[in-house]
Amino acid sequence: MLFLLILPVLVAGFFACHIHPVYSYKLHRYEGQYLYLKSAELGLKCFSIALLLALGGHYSVPDSVSFFCHEINLNLSAYFVSAVKVFGAQDDFEAKKMAWFFLLSFLLFVAAFLVKLWGNFRLLLRFGRWDARVFVIGQLLEDSPLDNLLFRLSMEKDKSVMISLSDRKVYVGKVINLGEPSETSGMDQDISIIPLMSGYRDKDDLTVEFTTYYEETGGNLYISIRQDAIVSATEFDFSSHQKWTEKKLKKENVMQISGSVVPGKDEWHLTATYSKEKK
Repeated sequence: MLFLLILPVLVAGFFACHIHPVYSYKLHRYEGQYLYLKSAELGLKCFSIALLLALGGHYSVPDSVSFFCHEINLNLSAYFVSAVKVFGAQDDFEAKKMAWFFLLSFLLFVAAFLVKLWGNFRLLLRFGRWDARVFVIGQLLEDSPLDNLLFRLSMEKDKSVMISLSDRKVYVGKVINLGEPSETSGMDQDISIIPLMSGYRDKDDLTVEFTTYYEETGGNLYISIRQDAIVSATEFDFSSHQKWTEKKLKKENVMQISGSVVPGKDEWHLTATYSKEKK
């Protein structure tokens, strides 16, 4: 009968991993045998807690209590044994084993919630907040420079990101969503941004030319971008962009002088050209 507890232990372990405040965000990283071992680890923890709850309740809970002159029978083991006999148990010994099996299977899932509660309590002691989801995600994304940058910029209200895509398209905007992790994928699948402006990179020198300014539309637009299409990302500084733009305009509006030798004479022939000011 104890051999049959292997399946409930593994299922309870996977359930605990799925609802845990830390392991739930790492679930997509557990693959193959590692997922089985992690489920078994948490399942054994749940089994230990369930066994302590069952034994503690069996030896500490009285058989009956009085409530307003009424006697309430709390001998749950007797109820379980009588209920299991309905399923075809041949004798009391077999019925008790089946009763303990069903009782431990139920308490395994109760223990899974206790494991989750303990995880939240540890996060409360560490970060001072009961809902420490942001801190957990931040730590998980530290191993990826791109994810860490996007997450950090999403937490800052006055920070924007410039994203260059594989098709030379460039977006500048505010990161508002990094996605939610699931059993098979993490938070690094796609992102959503509120674009401020967009443009493209020159195919020769890769300089950025902005062509669209979304603030002129008067509404909030949302763009979803696949992370596998991102070539580079950096924090966008508007003051530096303004300085570079002014420097570029000054450079384009100065007199361009070129020299050439006049045939048959040892002197320079100077030609001057002026570029039109861009509006």
